[in-house]
Amino acid sequence: GAGSGLGRLFALEFARRRALLVLWDINTQSNEETAGMVQHIYREMAEEAAAAAPGVAGDGENDVLPHCNLQVYTYTCDVGKRENVYLTAERVRKEVGEVSVLVNNAGVVSGHHLLECPDELIERTMMVNCHAHFWVT
Repeated sequence: GAGSGLGRLFALEFARRRALLVLWDINTQSNEETAGMVQHIYREMAEEAAAAAPGVAGDGENDVLPHCNLQVYTYTCDVGKRENVYLTAERVRKEVGEVSVLVNNAGVVSGHHLLECPDELIERTMMVNCHAHFWVT
C-alpha cells in the first residue's frame, strides 16, 4: 500500500534513510507518484553529497553527481488476491533480490457498520486486512 497514506509516508521516510525500495500498490498511478517523490529525495541527497565534496565531480562541463546505488522499484499488486501476491513476489526476487524489511500496511476500511456491510466488502476486508499479511510474508 505504498501509493498513499501511511504507505507513502513510510516510503518517503525509508528513502531519507537511504533504503532501496520496492513499492507495491493496487493503484499503479499513485504508486508511481510515490516513486517519483522517492526519486526526488534520492536526487536531493545526491546533490547534497556532491556539494559536500567539491572538486570530485569533474571538469565543470559534464559534471556528474556521485554514483548512488539508491533505487526504487514499483509493482502493481492486489494483495487481496493470493496468486497476485505470489506472482509479484517472484518477480521481485528475480528483478531486485531478497527483501530484508517488509512493511505491509495495505488496508481496506469500509466505513459501514458491520450489519450494513455487503458480504463482498466483508470478504474483501478480510482478504486485504488479514489474509494478505500471511501471503505477503
